[in-house]
Amino acid sequence: MTMEIGKVVLKTKSKHTLAAFYNEIIGLKVMADEDNRIALGVDGRVLLELMEVKQGMTAKQAKTGLYHTAFLLPSRAELGSFLHHLLESNYPIDGAGDHIYSEALYFRDPDGNGIEVYADRAREEWQRDELGNLPMATNEVDGDGILMAGAELDWNGAPSDTTIGHIHLQVSHLEETRHFYETVLGFQVTTEIPSALFFADGDYHHHIGTNIWAGRDLPKLDELETGLAYFTIKTEAIEMLEDRLKQFDIAFEKESDNVIRLEDPNGIAVKIVNNTKS
Repeated sequence: MTMEIGKVVLKTKSKHTLAAFYNEIIGLKVMADEDNRIALGVDGRVLLELMEVKQGMTAKQAKTGLYHTAFLLPSRAELGSFLHHLLESNYPIDGAGDHIYSEALYFRDPDGNGIEVYADRAREEWQRDELGNLPMATNEVDGDGILMAGAELDWNGAPSDTTIGHIHLQVSHLEETRHFYETVLGFQVTTEIPSALFFADGDYHHHIGTNIWAGRDLPKLDELETGLAYFTIKTEAIEMLEDRLKQFDIAFEKESDNVIRLEDPNGIAVKIVNNTKS
């Protein structure tokens, strides 16, 4: 069974304002603009959808939902080209991290949603422990090296093979989260620390990150609060996952033969979709 993140859907008070940011800074192309939604992506694939909530409001306290959306670029050179573009735009960067298996840049969109833009190192360079798990590490990034790697590339927007490499979630309970993503959905835990769990399908470092850094027992977002509306998990075995949900008595709604909608234990909406659909 193969699973990966498909798209991230955000609620916003102004879809055009936010779309301009993701077009100009992240380099996504507007693929559809209708009613209260704008879809953005690359090469015909939707990676991000913005859903306008005209009466929307910012949550006044920490709640479950998005920690960051992580856009995966195909190479270190593309990351360097993006960093040149980001610096030229004077857009504020929150930080950067060398995670051994990847190099990453962190910042926020105008609504305050977290963003990571990163590139993976070659898999043979990933450091694993005796159980095959990846250690948690955030080392200083070689910014000059990244810039040099991208010096010969002109920034022309997000490369066509950009993907949502992973999504990182702010959750209420790690053990309930572990049960849902590992036991029910079938992801593997690849990295574990007392305050965070990282899950992957196959031999990737992680497709889903989860943490309780904002505290435990967080409430979920209200319907009119801006932030994460839902994200999609693409799979080639949607019938198998539907059977697993029934086995564990997990409530879900079938939107069609190709889409299952449910909530994880933190009240975060998830859609499981056929791998041929978005």
